[in-house]
Amino acid sequence: MRLILLRHGQTEWNILQRYQGHTDIPLNDTGREQAERAAEYLLKNEEVQTIFCSDLSRTRETAEIAANKLKLPVYYDIRLREASFGIWEGMTFSEVYEKYPQEFNQWYQDVWKYKVPQGENFSEVWERVFLAAREIAERHTGTVLVVTHGGVVKTFLRYIDSSIDIWKTGVDPGSMTFIEFKDGKYRLLETGLLV
Repeated sequence: MRLILLRHGQTEWNILQRYQGHTDIPLNDTGREQAERAAEYLLKNEEVQTIFCSDLSRTRETAEIAANKLKLPVYYDIRLREASFGIWEGMTFSEVYEKYPQEFNQWYQDVWKYKVPQGENFSEVWERVFLAAREIAERHTGTVLVVTHGGVVKTFLRYIDSSIDIWKTGVDPGSMTFIEFKDGKYRLLETGLLV
C-alpha cells in the first residue's frame, strides 16, 4: 500500500502564524488553489483508490477538491486531526512565547512528552494516527490519499525515521508526502512535494 499524506491548503491563520490545532479554520483562496494543483497532480500521476480525511473544514475542503477531480468519496476520521494546542489555539507563535515562555520551552524540548495545557503531546497524536493508519492498511492495498495536518505528517515522519528533527522539517500547506507500507513497515518515499 502507498499512502499519500496531503497537508491541507493554506489558511489565514497559517499566514498569521497562529496555532490552529482543533480550531476549525477554513482555507483561504491560496489554499483552494493549492488544493486544486494537488488534485490535478494526483489525477495525472497517481491511481488513488480511496480518500481519508481529518474532519476539520480546512482538510475537508482540500479533500473535497481532490475527490471532485478523482471522482472518489471521502471518508472522515477524527483521529486524523491536527494536534490539539489547548489554550494556545488562536494565539500567534510569538504571543505564546511571550505569555507562556516556560511552558513553550518545555514543549519545544520534548513535544513527545510535554502536553500543551489543555492540549496533547505528540505521542498522543501518534497513538490515534497510528490506529487510523493501521485500519486503512488492513482494508486497502493500493494508493490511499490521506488529507491531514502538518503536525500529523511530522509525527509520521518521526515514526518512520527517529533521526528526523521535526523542528527542521517543513511541511508546507498543500504539500504531499509519499509513504510505502509493506510487510508491516512504513518507508518514506518522498516528502514535501509541492506542485
